[in-house]
Amino acid sequence: MKNRKQLNGYVRGAKILAFSLVLLVMSFVGLLWFLRPDTSVVEKRTLTTFPSLSWSDFWDGTFFKNIDTWYADTYPMREGLISANQTLQDHYGIRSDQIIGETIVADDIPDAPPPSTAPADDAGIPVPSPSPSPEQETLEDGTVDQLGEMVGQIYITENCGYGLYYFLQDGADTFARTMNQIYDNVGDKVNLYLMICPNSAGVMLDDSVLRDMGCSDEGKAIEYVYGQLNENIHTVSVYDNLRAHNAEYIYFHTDHHWTARGAYYAYEMFCQEKGFTPFPLEDHETMEFDGFVGTFYSYSNQSSEIASNPDTVVAYIPNDTNDMKVTMASGETYDWPLISDVSTYPESEYYGTFGCGDNPFSVVHNEKITDGSAIMVVKDSYGNAFVPWLVDHYEYVYWCDYRYTSNTISQMVEDYGIQDVLYEVSIYSGTTNNVVSELLSIGQ
Repeated sequence: MKNRKQLNGYVRGAKILAFSLVLLVMSFVGLLWFLRPDTSVVEKRTLTTFPSLSWSDFWDGTFFKNIDTWYADTYPMREGLISANQTLQDHYGIRSDQIIGETIVADDIPDAPPPSTAPADDAGIPVPSPSPSPEQETLEDGTVDQLGEMVGQIYITENCGYGLYYFLQDGADTFARTMNQIYDNVGDKVNLYLMICPNSAGVMLDDSVLRDMGCSDEGKAIEYVYGQLNENIHTVSVYDNLRAHNAEYIYFHTDHHWTARGAYYAYEMFCQEKGFTPFPLEDHETMEFDGFVGTFYSYSNQSSEIASNPDTVVAYIPNDTNDMKVTMASGETYDWPLISDVSTYPESEYYGTFGCGDNPFSVVHNEKITDGSAIMVVKDSYGNAFVPWLVDHYEYVYWCDYRYTSNTISQMVEDYGIQDVLYEVSIYSGTTNNVVSELLSIGQ
């Protein structure tokens, strides 16, 4: 008995010593300020900076709270430690689940009002709604019905991540009113188009899975917004075409964006609305970048399931030109490839091959077209993979990210002779209040 007590004492002492050594080493590493990172590649953001001292922050304790935040956010090897922790939890079957449906209750989606008139051509003759092509009727069904689980903010099944969507009517109504106001401001100057892009969950997951998670029907949500718009706004409905092609690689597994192939099927629907003939997908040269791990990795607390299924970014190069001029957030301008080689970038930044990422203003001049045709795409990041498909149709393709630009549509129409304006936004932007001020500020 005495020997057992002595052994237990030794074990406890060894544990205390081991814990103390780990604590000492971690404390020492935390003091190595020159190892502290400034940015997070995984989370794609600038990390917290050391707070500046003010008397008010000092006396109310804010200064010390900000130091705590800085210390934790910039701790050396922070991302590796988070990943190791998630891996350990995976081995033990531990999940820090956040079932979004329990905290966000989706509103019921009202039925969209019937159109007041049937669509008509330029001569005013009604045009029947297009029916699915024979090719679409026989496409393979890639709908995912395998149940998964929430990890962090991401629903994961079969090692693929999905961001779930919950309809909020107030946001959808506000967005629709905003688009109508924009039409009142600029509709007499340009042809105004709207494309709301669904996310991967709405296109890829089975309806029964979405119902179980309390999610909303994205196709119905988009059509509801379209039904609130001025009838002179051209609406581009892409949901059905994407759903028809959901057996193909149209959304990334580790990121919230669609692939260039997914953007192509949206481009097909824009061509249908505009009256263009789309150029075949296979008639383009490509660049490929393997090992892409995108936003779902960080949103899922660096899930090992997401990390084990990296994406390949395939970018299709326009046939006529791949040259653009981009205005950076700093105001500097550069000549840059529209589809660029990002093989030397961190894997998490491979989506930057499309249009050099999110920037205030960019333009492509296609010198093989000389008719003065010009389009402005007002976009979020979904537009990055979409814009290249327009290059072979217009002499000038301009695009701006509504989150970063200070230009207005009227100003750009006057300066550049633009005839078409396409607002292209993700369903999150198109059915929430989040982007209203930005859209209105440039929709003058």
